[in-house]
Amino acid sequence: MVRAKITRKTKKKIEALEGMAFAAPLVIGLLLFLAFPLIYALIISFTDYTFATANSFKFIGFENYINAFHDQFFVRSLVNALINAIGVPIGIVLALILSVFMTKVKRFSSVFRSILYIPTVCGAVAITFVWSWVYQPLYGLIAQLGQVFGWGTINFLGEDLFFPSMIAMGVWSGLGTSILLLYASLKNVPKALYEAAAVDGANAVQQFFHITLPSVSPVTFYILLTGISGSFQDFTRFQVMRGDQITDWSIMPVWYIYKYTTNQFNYEAGYACAMGIILGLIILALSAIQFGVSRFWVHYDN
Repeated sequence: MVRAKITRKTKKKIEALEGMAFAAPLVIGLLLFLAFPLIYALIISFTDYTFATANSFKFIGFENYINAFHDQFFVRSLVNALINAIGVPIGIVLALILSVFMTKVKRFSSVFRSILYIPTVCGAVAITFVWSWVYQPLYGLIAQLGQVFGWGTINFLGEDLFFPSMIAMGVWSGLGTSILLLYASLKNVPKALYEAAAVDGANAVQQFFHITLPSVSPVTFYILLTGISGSFQDFTRFQVMRGDQITDWSIMPVWYIYKYTTNQFNYEAGYACAMGIILGLIILALSAIQFGVSRFWVHYDN
């Protein structure tokens, strides 16, 4: 009996060690690439640290944070990020319409899904270069179509149309993933619900709003949550489209933060970290608001 007890204890210890061994790579990765950089960034955000003077760690309190809220470009970049987030609900609506359409039309449904998913597997830089050619006012695709159909030159990348153009590009490039998730969710909606609604006299519109939308609301919430978070961190598309030229009407937060870690802005890492912390807190606040509001429209049971 004693030997059996020792064997069980030893077996539990071995299982615990095995579990820790399997979890170790992920835990170490989180510590090295998430926890430690976050703590380090928080610390130096209260200093005047720059990469040019690596030995200088003068504590300056909340000066970097105060300067950030008085920085015209940073504040404008947050406004631009909020404008960019408008594309998220637009993309969700389009993805839902297309997903419902593909569930109704069985023929060529897989072909449509494959075509719409292609932008998702393409690199952001490649997609941006393609769209920069589409928007080019003199020899771009739209300009060439304008010569055929007779409309004038349109500067899609100018101040007035820049963000509508970028939102259109973002919606197009993100449709594939949204359609994939919503289509899978729609396929899991029990047919018995629609049959019962039809027996009760509900038409197609009533079924959509009272069965389809509530059933896919968890997936819709996930797309909305991650989409808004991603829109505030959008960087590559804007930098490539503008050729790394900063203007107040095109700057985005991560792009501006990145600038302060380069020689163009004197490697001001402390200030860049302060702006990064502010951006992270804003994203957390927006996510918390979405979770709070979600209880009024997200349904986790059919």
